[in-house]
Amino acid sequence: MSAVATAALTAATVFATAVPSAAAGDQPSFSATPDPAKPGESVLLSVSGGCEARSATANSDAFESQVTLSTGSAGIYTGTAKIRSGTEEGSYTVDVDCEGGQSSYTLNVSGSTMPSPHPRPTRGSHAGVGGSVGDGSAWAAIGLGAGLVAAVWGAVWFQARRSDEH
Repeated sequence: MSAVATAALTAATVFATAVPSAAAGDQPSFSATPDPAKPGESVLLSVSGGCEARSATANSDAFESQVTLSTGSAGIYTGTAKIRSGTEEGSYTVDVDCEGGQSSYTLNVSGSTMPSPHPRPTRGSHAGVGGSVGDGSAWAAIGLGAGLVAAVWGAVWFQARRSDEH
């Protein structure tokens, strides 16, 4: 396989995994911030693509009430939901209705924000060396990753050149 064909195949694979499929394009994309949410917390809901109504609604058993999502000039629908204070940890379905077209998504709720009846220690245990080994430099990890990617591309290029010569 030539280096150009390898690069084209790699680019096509990256593009295919980065762009949603055509079937998924019919359903609007959804995000909730923060995710996971905590009981009693306000969550910003955002829906984009696949809906062209003046407004949409979002419903979930985790919400205190139905949320009206309004749109701005960019066509992104937003609204704020309040998570019920008694909501248990888990995944909850969020149904978004856009002029009769309904889509379902998942919202995660983490543990309660209620204080624990038993205070937890504020310092960790002193056993072992754990994460204290090394400097934990993120740049070192990024450099190592970039070096590995370069090595793989170099090997692919070398193999392609070698097969082209024979």
